[in-house]
Amino acid sequence: MVDLALVGVGLVVGVVGLVFAYTGWLNRKQRRLVTETGTTEVRGIDEEGRVEVKGEVDADQGVFTSPIGQSDAVLAAWEVEEWNERGDTSNWRTLASGVYSEPFHVDDGTGTVEVSLTDRVSGESESLLSLDSTVAGDGVAVDNVTCEFEAFPVVEEVGAESEPPEHVRSFVAGERGVSGQLGSITNLVDIGNAHGDRRYSERALGPGEAVYLLGHAEADADAPHPLHPEDVVLTAGNEEPFILSDHAEDALVDQFGSGYRRSLAIGVVLVVVGIAAVVAGTTPLL
Repeated sequence: MVDLALVGVGLVVGVVGLVFAYTGWLNRKQRRLVTETGTTEVRGIDEEGRVEVKGEVDADQGVFTSPIGQSDAVLAAWEVEEWNERGDTSNWRTLASGVYSEPFHVDDGTGTVEVSLTDRVSGESESLLSLDSTVAGDGVAVDNVTCEFEAFPVVEEVGAESEPPEHVRSFVAGERGVSGQLGSITNLVDIGNAHGDRRYSERALGPGEAVYLLGHAEADADAPHPLHPEDVVLTAGNEEPFILSDHAEDALVDQFGSGYRRSLAIGVVLVVVGIAAVVAGTTPLL
């Protein structure tokens, strides 16, 4: 007789394992991209295509106020998580993540080049892990843009029954990817985290900070050739990932490397366990 419960558990575990394995593959892909792309001096940018640049943020075009930490920034990566309780399970569930940015320049000592990214958000109505996405450990990855940082701190924590600070309320109200916070009757008996609690993480990149960039150098059709740094903008290409980090390159490679090995190992183990459970559930007892 088939044990449907065991088969169901096996299928769920197997699918989770595949997700971990896929995440590991994405991390490995990012690691290879960083290691196989040589660093280009800004003054040496003379054609369109993939470039790797290391330098310092020059905010000559101005800054904006980051939505959660209220910092002066040229780029802010953020994530909203909510404590979710269902049956016997509870965990932090990502509601939305995003990257806000204004055009800024990066100066590597040989010249400056403009960086321009459009705001992008992955919200509750969208998949947070799509087949063409990248992944981030300490940071966010949205629409092929990965922001990987040394730290990605929780800036605000708001209880399910608490009133958020004014700037958080304004952020939620203005961001279509994030729904309003609702209380829950289960909070009357919760100890510790309560269903509906939220935490808001953010890393804002500001003027003068060191930054690593791997992106696509793009120029206007009528730009003179060979190109000069002032003729191009570093942006996210349609087919290639864009990576931004405050890590040194070696540390970024290590971050991606440890991420892919860990995810692949967990994925393989879970897939094997899932297959074993399905086989056991469909094999008649002797």
